[in-house]
Amino acid sequence: MEQNILYNEAKNFFQVFEPKGEIISVVKVPGSIQLLGEVTNFNQSKVISVNIGKSAIIMAQKRKEGDRIIHFYSRKYDEKIKMTLNDPQSKEEHGWANFIASTLFMLEGNSKKVFGMNVYIDNQIPDLFDANSIESLEIGVLYLASKFSDWQLKGAEMAQICAEGEKRFLGNEKSYVKYIPAIFGKKAAITLFDSGSNTEENINLDMKNYIFLTLSSGVKKKHIEEKKNNILKEVEEAIMIMQKSGANFSKLNEITMEQFDEYRNKLSVQQRKRCAYFISENERVESARQFLIKNDINGFAQIINDSQKNIKNRLEILEEENEILLDIIQDIPEIKAARLVNMGIDGTVFILVEKNKKSEVESRVKKTFLARTGLELYSETFGLDNQIEEFQINVNEFKK
Repeated sequence: MEQNILYNEAKNFFQVFEPKGEIISVVKVPGSIQLLGEVTNFNQSKVISVNIGKSAIIMAQKRKEGDRIIHFYSRKYDEKIKMTLNDPQSKEEHGWANFIASTLFMLEGNSKKVFGMNVYIDNQIPDLFDANSIESLEIGVLYLASKFSDWQLKGAEMAQICAEGEKRFLGNEKSYVKYIPAIFGKKAAITLFDSGSNTEENINLDMKNYIFLTLSSGVKKKHIEEKKNNILKEVEEAIMIMQKSGANFSKLNEITMEQFDEYRNKLSVQQRKRCAYFISENERVESARQFLIKNDINGFAQIINDSQKNIKNRLEILEEENEILLDIIQDIPEIKAARLVNMGIDGTVFILVEKNKKSEVESRVKKTFLARTGLELYSETFGLDNQIEEFQINVNEFKK
């Protein structure tokens, strides 16, 4: 982060909080999206993710010894919320801060002492689509809490604490995999995470003359979420049927498409399609890894396109707006690859597009989509140029 940006953030901090010491601890945590792969309770597989260009900047100072108060300030909402670590529960009046507090409560529940803090949040991650914005805030506050304490956590442990905190204090079921790219992701690399072994791999990729672009209508339809949940139930039921027929696996990542053929006739057409989606996607992630290792962006792009066909044909979850958007994209040769984000729940597609044609392509897609649907598209452009970073601001130097 450039020094002038850092000191502007410090200036904002002092407009909200009185200095409590000589150092302000700062962490910049990127947003992220999942490119390939699906992790569920029945599919402990590998996923490929990437950090986007936008980040959350979080600054904190420890309050006096023995102080158990946390003051959160959000620049986005222009709201200051006060809570105490002595009362670890979600409260309606705490709104957005409940998510972040759940991580701190979970830390203390795991014998990791947390001290009172003043926390300033400048969250620039878009919330129009699922770019893991809340997840980045939780990671950042956990990271800063560790700076004021005598404990440290490894990356996967951080992710698990955050996910478990939401489950325990907010009742949210969430995969800890959503936190992984922001924690482990590196510049100039794409992150592969194996949820079965809890291991990560950053694979360097030369983007050449390409760049990522997300296009989102922001249309979030509840019935799509219901469709997704029904798909997950269909797969769980299918696994039970296969187990009754002699299968000795409990998760789809434990079998190949060839092995799955033995059980197809035991399942309904719908169940076959759903299971085949997850199993083939697992194999597709490994193929993508091989292309990435070879720095073969053309091969990687083809895997992304194949994955989108897999979503369309086997999940049957495409809404009209998403289908129109993908139809427009397929007619543009400068777009190398395209795939729905988050199964299309929030109307978002990511594309791989020629960098020098990005503006022209973006304008064309937006105009055509508006003409055909009456809906605006919102975009985010990013390369592989973001990762979690730590800074410190010396208050005395700032005052000079």
